[in-house]
Amino acid sequence: MANILELSRINHAYNGRFELSIPHLEIEEGSIVGLSGPNGSGKTTLLKLMSFMEKCRSGQICFRGRPAEPFAGEVRFRVSLLTQEPYLLKRSVFDNIAYGLRLRGEKNGLAGDVSGALALVGLPASFAGRQWFELSGGEAQRVALAARLVLKPDCLLLDEPTASVDAQSAGKIRQAILLARREWGTTLIMASHNRYWLHGICDRLVFLHNGRLLAGGLENVLYGPWQDCQDGRSAKRLADGQLIYLPDRPQPEGSAAISAEEIVFRDSGPGGEGINQLQGVIRGIFLENTAGKVRAQVLCGDQLFLVNLADDLMRKNGWLPGQQVTLRFPVKSITLFPAG
Repeated sequence: MANILELSRINHAYNGRFELSIPHLEIEEGSIVGLSGPNGSGKTTLLKLMSFMEKCRSGQICFRGRPAEPFAGEVRFRVSLLTQEPYLLKRSVFDNIAYGLRLRGEKNGLAGDVSGALALVGLPASFAGRQWFELSGGEAQRVALAARLVLKPDCLLLDEPTASVDAQSAGKIRQAILLARREWGTTLIMASHNRYWLHGICDRLVFLHNGRLLAGGLENVLYGPWQDCQDGRSAKRLADGQLIYLPDRPQPEGSAAISAEEIVFRDSGPGGEGINQLQGVIRGIFLENTAGKVRAQVLCGDQLFLVNLADDLMRKNGWLPGQQVTLRFPVKSITLFPAG
């Protein structure tokens, strides 16, 4: 499948302070890509660059194979960013949603377009007459999303789209963006701290730490603080006291990652030499969007793990959400990443 976005040799900084370094990143057309990482890792900065809202200090971003600049004609109205804090014009809901259409030169059928966009985000047509200050936080975010969906963008980027909304609004936002992908082939790129949400909706996850990409295929990322054990080993201590032993001593601001392929479900018992063994609870089981894999989300302490499952083994053991399980993976399967 062709790439809709391709980033090469990106280096970006604000006021001389390092923000982002991306040697290469490709986004396939029609895919759903999640950005994950701690605060300050560069997720919002990367979204602004990929949405052509800012110009990178050095490097190149291509849209459909051609270099593009911020606000250029070939990306305007075709790539759109929904920010974490919904930005609305001090106008009616109708005028907010119709604004982009009018800028694009469209004059006819605006009422139908606005009603359709409101329906996409689960709001009645009567909302069109409301003023911007009459909306709750969740309603404002959904109106802001409707203002982008009405343009039927080729690529829609979302920064923490469900961070400050209630469960109902989060569900409506999820439905709306999945419909955009299904109906129009819209590529979706979203940043979120909610790993449950990302794992359940994305085809692929991209992890950022200190402004750098972590290696692909390492779906389970660990961040410090790290602990030095009495036996000389280093470990990550989870909230419930369980330890994940590391193959070496990590840098204080470094990170670690484990592939979902390396983690297996096992019956309880001793872990054995060189094996990490953790007790956890299944939080969800789902079919991965593109590869057809069965995957489980398992919470161990405060750490969420993504684990691949064989469908026949899952059925045989009757694994269900809420069930306690044991995870095992080799210490040597953990990849360490340096700081910055």
